Order: sequence, then C-alpha cells, then structure tokens
Amino acid sequence: MFSFEIKYEEIKMKNIFLTMMIVMMSFTVCANDKPYTLGTVWEVSYIQVNDGKLEDYLKNLNSGYYPIYEEFKKKGWITSYKAISFSRNNPNDWNLMLLTEYPNWATFDRKEEEWEAVVDKVFKNKQAQDSSDEERTNIRVLWGSKVGREMIPVI
Repeated sequence: MFSFEIKYEEIKMKNIFLTMMIVMMSFTVCANDKPYTLGTVWEVSYIQVNDGKLEDYLKNLNSGYYPIYEEFKKKGWITSYKAISFSRNNPNDWNLMLLTEYPNWATFDRKEEEWEAVVDKVFKNKQAQDSSDEERTNIRVLWGSKVGREMIPVI
C-alpha cells in the first residue's frame, strides 16, 4: 500500500509538471503570434521655430545639443538623433521635430545625474549652458514631447 501512495504522488507531480509545461508553451505560442516585434525607444519633440530663425536654431543645436548627443552615442545611451523640418499647416503650427532613439527603456530611464554629468562635461561651465538654453528659448517654442516604442511589423 505504501508503494501505491508513492506512485500516485509521482504521477500527480508529473501531471502538474506536464500541465505547467503545456501552459508555458501556449503562452510562448501566443506571444509569437503578434504582428510586430518591439524595437527601440523614441523620444519625439515638437518645436515651433520662429519665422526666419531656423538656421539660428540649428546653429544653436550644433553648438550644444548635438555635441552632448554625440557623447551619449559614444556611451551607448542613445542610438541616433535627428532633426526633421516640416512645412506649417498654419502660422501657429510646429515646424521642426527632434527625434532621439534609445536602445531600450532601461537606457531611457537612466538616472538624471548621469545625463547631467555628460552635459556638464560638454559645456564645461554653467554660464555657457544657461546662455545656450536662453538663446534657444528666444527663438522657439517647445510644443511638447512624447516617448514611444517602435513596433516593427512581422511580415
């Protein structure tokens, strides 16, 4: 009678294990049925550059924003960055989009102190940074930013 109880427990454990494996496999199959794979993380900023000031704004980006982002690229914190100019639908519309690509959410969520250390290294002094920020503020309006995950179609 004792051996029967052991065999019953063995069979019961095997059934539980088998059930768990089937459930796990079904989750894997369902996960692979998605029509996309997850890609990189993108931050998109919408900018309204004042009339006649686009070149000034881009010069400002070249002297401050882009050198910082080059440092971020060297560290692997961002993958790429872009500025795309658009025509306006009306005089109060945004006309420039800044895009920054991050490898993943963990990199995007990096501690602010780490980002600031690179900014401080590039600008070398707070006054230069403040001057660059003020110059940008006078020639553009930041409409806002959004962050999202690229969804790559599975074909």
